[in-house]
Amino acid sequence: MSLLKLLKNNTRNVFIKCNESQLIFISSRKLSIVPSIYDGENPAPKFFSSGIQILLKRLTRPDYAKVFRKRSNSNAPMLETPQYKFLTDEELQIEKEKANQSADRLLQMPPVVKVHEPINDVLSKDPALVGFDSAKYLFTDISFGVANEHRLIVERDPDGILRSCDHDVRKRLNQIYFPMLGRKIREPLIFADEEKLHSLLDRQKYEYVLDRACVQYEPDEPKFQKVTSITYQHIDTNMQYDLLRSTRHFGPLAFYLTWHKSMDSLMFELVQTGAIREAVLLMSLRHAVHGDLKNGADSDALGKQVLTTPVQLSKSEYLTEEDIQLDNKCIECLDAYIVNNSTMKSQQGLALQGFREYYQQMIELSRGLKKAHGTA
Repeated sequence: MSLLKLLKNNTRNVFIKCNESQLIFISSRKLSIVPSIYDGENPAPKFFSSGIQILLKRLTRPDYAKVFRKRSNSNAPMLETPQYKFLTDEELQIEKEKANQSADRLLQMPPVVKVHEPINDVLSKDPALVGFDSAKYLFTDISFGVANEHRLIVERDPDGILRSCDHDVRKRLNQIYFPMLGRKIREPLIFADEEKLHSLLDRQKYEYVLDRACVQYEPDEPKFQKVTSITYQHIDTNMQYDLLRSTRHFGPLAFYLTWHKSMDSLMFELVQTGAIREAVLLMSLRHAVHGDLKNGADSDALGKQVLTTPVQLSKSEYLTEEDIQLDNKCIECLDAYIVNNSTMKSQQGLALQGFREYYQQMIELSRGLKKAHGTA
């Protein structure tokens, strides 16, 4: 393959540095995403607060058709035979409640916490044991009923120091004695090899990567937060938010973007697709996390009204007067956000203007239908 043809086929993925007769090819995807971890302020108190949890669950936009979709699972190669029942109204309501509980369990969000601190706990120093052996000795409490994070695991160094084991050693020993299904002692290749991870992300296997990371790592591990950070930024760059909607990972994605004040692309996508009520909820999330919105009080009050309305899985074909009043308030609130806080003023402003024009047509159509049916 000629050099010119190579460059034509890789213009989006290759940078070239010329130095006399040398050519250096550098993959752009390694340079475009810088992972970030929660190593400063602890995000857990805000993430677990009831108000933010409600906002994140609503922003997930739960669609039961996606939540309960068929998924390939190596542990269950055969599909279960569906059961058909004749139910009374009371029994049907009970089954719906069970389905709601199952959906809540499947949409349970992975926790967002601060990265753990290294363990440097020296228990004793015994000079008499110096030179006794050249290897470390590891001692593990394998009693049943003890949580892995509270299990006593210590190591004796060749210099006679007895210390508590660090997180990596504790994790490996816990996996040896109390294996977790799906977790590997050695790091899986998709996380150890950056090229393989980026290959999966380029194929938009976001949910698979995040599910695999949840099994392999603990939420406070730096590696877990780096993998999720890279995945979230890849989604944000390509605006593929819909691939994570109605999954347990959309809430942490929205929180991550809001925490780092980079949620304007998500805001733009919501306005562009006409989900202005969710855009207001995203504003409420921003104000709850940072408290830096000039119209934060208005967005909070409006967000409470939006939470009382049903989840909108698709654009409504018929508008009530209550819908029109609420949506007009949302448009005004978004307009104020774009002017005062947005980093994508022109894009979001054009998207909101397009929605205004479309919504005005919907209002005229709805009111015309009411007049035609004599219900105006």
